[in-house]
Amino acid sequence: MKYDIFFLAVLLGITGLRAIVLSFFSTSAESTATVTSIIKPVEVKTTLSKKPLSLGKISLNGALEAVETVTTTSRVIGQIKTLPVQEGDRVKAGQIIAIIDVKDIQTQRNQTSAVISQAQASVTVATAAETQALVNETQTLAQLNQAKVHQQEAEAKLQEAQAQLADAQLNQQRMAMLRKEGAVSQLQLDTANTQLALIDARIQQAKAGIEQAKGEIEQAKTAVKQANFQVQQARAGVKEARFQVQQARAEVKPTIANLNRSIVKAPFAGVVTKKHTKVGAMAGFGQPLVTLKSSDRLLFSVVVPESMKSLVKQGDEVQVQLDALKGSVRGQVNQIIPSANPNSRSFTAKIALKKTTNLMPGMLGRIKLPPEVTQ
Repeated sequence: MKYDIFFLAVLLGITGLRAIVLSFFSTSAESTATVTSIIKPVEVKTTLSKKPLSLGKISLNGALEAVETVTTTSRVIGQIKTLPVQEGDRVKAGQIIAIIDVKDIQTQRNQTSAVISQAQASVTVATAAETQALVNETQTLAQLNQAKVHQQEAEAKLQEAQAQLADAQLNQQRMAMLRKEGAVSQLQLDTANTQLALIDARIQQAKAGIEQAKGEIEQAKTAVKQANFQVQQARAGVKEARFQVQQARAEVKPTIANLNRSIVKAPFAGVVTKKHTKVGAMAGFGQPLVTLKSSDRLLFSVVVPESMKSLVKQGDEVQVQLDALKGSVRGQVNQIIPSANPNSRSFTAKIALKKTTNLMPGMLGRIKLPPEVTQ
């Protein structure tokens, strides 16, 4: 536009100069003729350029932030024995960052372990007693069954002898009558008498066997009851011994937990940003030990003016230039957080980085945004 105005000025100057020259020559020639010069108006047009006007990329400063920050604290009371990390150290998840001396807890652990061992020994003894009681019970049951068999055998012999007794009595009576008549000899009568006596003896023996078997049965039943009682008693002993083991283990659990708590480990991979104590100091319950910030999960935080809201949207891919690195790191906007103070007329963008190797919380950097296009 400036060039068009300049061109118009030059054109007007030339036209005016031409009119002056013509007038001068007309006067000097003493001509009566009148020279009339007609100047046509020149049309001036202003054309706006359609090419975008670029002001250059916009740079916004920010810093790396840890996604996770934790201050580890003591969960037991004792003297700090080991604190093997320094501020700025990188630690791995599960790495030991402090050990607290808890001698009293260790002594209690040893005592409860001894109680558990004793209770387990009681379980072993009680189990052996139960096993022996079961063996005794099995043996007494076998004796009871054997006594019942003896009774059955004796009863069978009695029945057999009683069946033979009737025949022997008839035979003896017949022989006695025939002897009176002289039909048989005395020897035959004596034989019949002997046979009858033998059968009667067998009957008495069978009855005695039955009584003996009954006695054995009663004795075996008593032994079975006693063996059963011993089994129940042994089982109760086993149950009690196992309960003692469970109780001892329940009592030792808090002790073991406290021993485990005396060894403080990093909950995640990160960087030690602050040590709150030192070796030899007493640690009370809740005493801060070390502040740790995650290093694997980092966000680049940048404050964006409200006027540039259209340039930063969630999901946008951006390049983050960090002062500590020569190059840049790719990232993606995953959070847009409005400012807590509305007067600031700004918002915070959180950018998740694609690569966090060798990066630490607190590193400064910037992002460059394309400018808004002005027509």
